[in-house]
Amino acid sequence: MMPRSKSTLQDLEIEITNVRNEFLKEICEIERESFSAPYPPHIFTVMARETPETFLVAISKQGIVGYVLASLRKDFGHVLSIAVRREFRTRGVGAKLMAEILEVLRRKGIRRVDLEVRTSNHVAQEFYSKLGFREAGLIRKYYSDGEDAVRMSKNLIQEDYVCRTQREKRKPIHRSSQAS
Repeated sequence: MMPRSKSTLQDLEIEITNVRNEFLKEICEIERESFSAPYPPHIFTVMARETPETFLVAISKQGIVGYVLASLRKDFGHVLSIAVRREFRTRGVGAKLMAEILEVLRRKGIRRVDLEVRTSNHVAQEFYSKLGFREAGLIRKYYSDGEDAVRMSKNLIQEDYVCRTQREKRKPIHRSSQAS
């Protein structure tokens, strides 16, 4: 499978690509490192098999440095998990993963993307806000330890409309000088 894109993020050469089975061990390591209640490995195995197009991985020369996993519902997507190795955080990897997964979902006709984040995780909430996600509610006792979650949502249709409108504004209008 061909890589989705290559970009340099603060001197890091990162390739974003679809998940492959040989990546799962490192993905599970990142998951355990990142979350107090990580998903069990079989979840990643099933998602890699069932929906590899919405399971993206960030790879550098050092190996797998992050991943994002989303699921599809009728007309909306759901970011199930995103994580980046500690030593690669705040270097643009998470933002690149999110930009790529949002583009994948947009191309699939997804209108809205939802995700949940711990109420105590202010860094993540700020990260998602910068990406255009807005608070859309509170889910009581969402996590296994009883912590609440903030549901956040991003409307992709509105974003498409704004982008299309901005592109149209830049196009010069050519009028025919011939009289009919």
